[in-house]
Amino acid sequence: MIISKERGFTLVEVLVSSFVFSIIVLGVSGLFVQVIGNQRRAVAAQEIQENGLFILELMSREIRVSQIVDSDQIPAGDSSNCTLTRLAIRHPVNGTVIYSIGNGLLLRTASGTTTELSSSAISFSRLNFCLLGSGPTDQQQTRVTILAASQNKTGKEILTVNLQTTVSSRDVQTEI
Repeated sequence: MIISKERGFTLVEVLVSSFVFSIIVLGVSGLFVQVIGNQRRAVAAQEIQENGLFILELMSREIRVSQIVDSDQIPAGDSSNCTLTRLAIRHPVNGTVIYSIGNGLLLRTASGTTTELSSSAISFSRLNFCLLGSGPTDQQQTRVTILAASQNKTGKEILTVNLQTTVSSRDVQTEI
């Protein structure tokens, strides 16, 4: 009986263990890359949503206490099919305010001054208004639905977020 005192791994054992280790490393690094991509996508979506919701809230506050004056584009005063791309309101403090979209920016015009409401990081591809109850004889409370679509300008992947809100407009001057 010959007993070998040499200890160690054979070449086949070293190759098999190296192969298994490299497969595990590739799987873990692929998973890591995917998690980083998902995190970047989530941050971009959150930024778009935060900017969009901030702007919609700002518009809603002004519309809520204002009177709708933009009915020149609609014969009966209502636009339930959401084709209006600009909205003019008469605010009790700020006077006539016009909301519109231009070159991907959400614009607010008041007292002859146009202000960009949207951040430079996002662009708006859609801004529509639905008017209901704005006719002089319909006996309904005026409701404005704002439909907007915004997307990020930078990043590997362009994400689009659709936003919608409905505001009940009330003329505060008639309540005073």
